[in-house]
Amino acid sequence: MAHECDDCGESFNTLTRLRLHDCGDVQSETFSTSSEPNRSDSGYSSPTEKRNASVAELDNLLDRFSDGDIDALHYAVVEFESALSAALEEDNSGDTYRDVFWPYHERVSDALNEAARSEGWSFLADVTKAHDPAQDDEIPLVTPAVANAVGRHLIRTRLTDGVKAISVAALEYLDAIAVNAPDTADSAREEVHAYGWGIDHPAHSVTDRLHARTSEDIFSVNPTLEHAFYADQYAAVDLLEELVRDESIDGTLPRVTRDDMPYRRYLLDCVYGLKTDDHWPGMPRYYNWHEEFDYTFELDETVEQRIRELVEETGFGADLPNDWTFRDLGV
Repeated sequence: MAHECDDCGESFNTLTRLRLHDCGDVQSETFSTSSEPNRSDSGYSSPTEKRNASVAELDNLLDRFSDGDIDALHYAVVEFESALSAALEEDNSGDTYRDVFWPYHERVSDALNEAARSEGWSFLADVTKAHDPAQDDEIPLVTPAVANAVGRHLIRTRLTDGVKAISVAALEYLDAIAVNAPDTADSAREEVHAYGWGIDHPAHSVTDRLHARTSEDIFSVNPTLEHAFYADQYAAVDLLEELVRDESIDGTLPRVTRDDMPYRRYLLDCVYGLKTDDHWPGMPRYYNWHEEFDYTFELDETVEQRIRELVEETGFGADLPNDWTFRDLGV
């Protein structure tokens, strides 16, 4: 559905893009997010004033969403981005940024998740298009919150409707973050681990994407592969074997008291919790998917045997005890 600006007539695919667009510093009251007049950034005397105004408006918009105004959440994501941007301008140390990011990361993530549950993927699709991590030189500051909600939606869809029901756009969004987010964007990169729940999708090869970026992105690929085991342990063990046997993956992790650990050995860490009842992947934040679905996992004996044979075949069991368990593969 196209959304048209009442002032200039320009059309936008999403409400958020309409909210973001600059119409000569004039914006229709139809799309104003508060009773206060809209001001351009130059109307604020300092980044602190801009941050405070955005935070106040963010609170207002989240309250409006809680009261049933779905569209207010589109604007809330924009204000969250504005508040984070102003916080960066205000304080180079990052303390002010963290003071804004962490309290609102959970609130915005939860709100987006709630909207996705009531409105379906189409709501999140609008948000991901408006805050595209592949569009500009820097990923949007709100990316972790959006990715968190996309990850929850992806897991929920897989568990309730199967892998074919997962939107390809959801998988492409999470993969784009992994590809485009800098190493310093820890919170964004951590929220993409749910991408593993798309393994064996008929229209998007999670396996090929992960294999292509293993050498450059081992710290994201490893926990993503862990998620994949809970989605489909048979497809996941196929991928684990493929990666661990691929000698072109030749990176290493430094260790203080022992030889450097090959990336291929580190990948085996992904099976650490598969034989226990007290360890689950920690992402997405604020979401216990295994509790929501009363999810249980039992590792198939043939899958376990394949992992054990893989360890022995590659020589990565040489420094393990004779009666080693999957927890001994942890790093």
